[in-house]
Amino acid sequence: MELTIEEALQKAVTAHKEGKIQEAESLYRVILRSEPKHPDANHNLGVLAISVNKTVVGLPLLKTALEANPKMEQFWLSYIDALIKGHQYDEAKRVSGQAKKLGLAREKLKILGAQLESLKKQKNVGVSSPSREQLRNLLEHYQAGRIED
Repeated sequence: MELTIEEALQKAVTAHKEGKIQEAESLYRVILRSEPKHPDANHNLGVLAISVNKTVVGLPLLKTALEANPKMEQFWLSYIDALIKGHQYDEAKRVSGQAKKLGLAREKLKILGAQLESLKKQKNVGVSSPSREQLRNLLEHYQAGRIED
């Protein structure tokens, strides 16, 4: 018995919610083979990829979902969040601006914007390397079993 796209999507979403990642991924990919621009399958597969730290895989899927259905608020939020997770801060800011112009999810965009600004500040602060003396002291403490020190 062959599933319709809607039935396959429902099965994929259920598997996804139950943590059956491989099954969900397989079902989403079956849908995309039949309908490559399917917004929900692209979005959900993108979210799944991001959740397992595959940002490079997830971003194009989320972008496709957004392009296929730009009125879906969640697609904007997921894409912006993925851009932030992928350290693409300038692009995240640009896309946030587009979403704001459309009047989408103002409160949620504020939260993502605050997260973005915080991460950008951390990136700009920079971290200096420990001195040789600090490294030597650290090694001595470690070798002596003085982990707390």
